[in-house]
Amino acid sequence: RPAAGCGIEQTGAHLPTSYHIQAKGSRQLARMKGALLGMGNPILDISAVVDQSILDKYDLKLNNAILCEDKHLPIYKELEDNYSVELIAGGATQNSIRVAQWMLQIPNATSYIGCVGSDSYGETMREKCKEDGETMRA
Repeated sequence: RPAAGCGIEQTGAHLPTSYHIQAKGSRQLARMKGALLGMGNPILDISAVVDQSILDKYDLKLNNAILCEDKHLPIYKELEDNYSVELIAGGATQNSIRVAQWMLQIPNATSYIGCVGSDSYGETMREKCKEDGETMRA
């Protein structure tokens, strides 16, 4: 199951507003592989548009972040079974790495270390990292 946290995290990392990389040939690009490393707790966010009844059922408030309790655990399956969900790789460090990878525009220039499960959510996290061009080992 996903990490026991709900909501949006903000990162304290300061990224430049513009980035310029001058590369001459594939050797210099190859040296960029894994040049930026992030280590932190990955979170797989589950996003869905739901009715007020779901919020009421699980004692949730709109636009609020909570730490999940046992009473919230069934919501994951209910969302996936009954709503169109979007699974998004997140967490403060992972979000920073994803932004840096996008800014660099060099495949696998970033790497991420974090604890990921061996269940379907862990596999989704690995797929999302690969889609974003991050290097991830589990």
